[in-house]
Amino acid sequence: MQITERELALLNFYRASELHGGLILGQLARRTRDPRLIRNLTAHSAEELVHAQLWTVAIHALGGTPRPVRNTYQQRYATAVGTPTSMLEVLALTQVFERRVHRHFTAHLKRPGTHPRVRRVLRRMLEDEKDHLSWVRRWLNSQPADAVAAELKRYTDADTAIYDGLLDEYRWSEAA
Repeated sequence: MQITERELALLNFYRASELHGGLILGQLARRTRDPRLIRNLTAHSAEELVHAQLWTVAIHALGGTPRPVRNTYQQRYATAVGTPTSMLEVLALTQVFERRVHRHFTAHLKRPGTHPRVRRVLRRMLEDEKDHLSWVRRWLNSQPADAVAAELKRYTDADTAIYDGLLDEYRWSEAA
């Protein structure tokens, strides 16, 4: 089964966004003093970096070459709403992003013609995303509800616009 250059570009985007997210979460783990947050952020960061490696290996196996992607999903958020500066902002953004990733990867997995190697990577990542969504949701639930709701709305609104732009850019539809 062949994979197109457009699909390889999308996999490179996934790879770069996973790497970017893992590095951001690792930086947060270095800065926080809360032992539970250190544990959760470190584990989450490590999993995101493993995801980047899984995409890198898959891209090579499919005959592609990993390429730098500067305009990652996280960079698009920063452009749309600014760089998050508090733990609440980062974890609200993470929750919105992880929900989007779960929905998008589920749609990609169901897409006809998805290469079996890509399907394997998507299944692996979808399992990890469940834990990411759970721990972040628990932390958000421990914060003031009105502040959490405001940040989730802000990032959800930005995410909708960013995702619509990505669908156009990669000429991919969730229904395909």
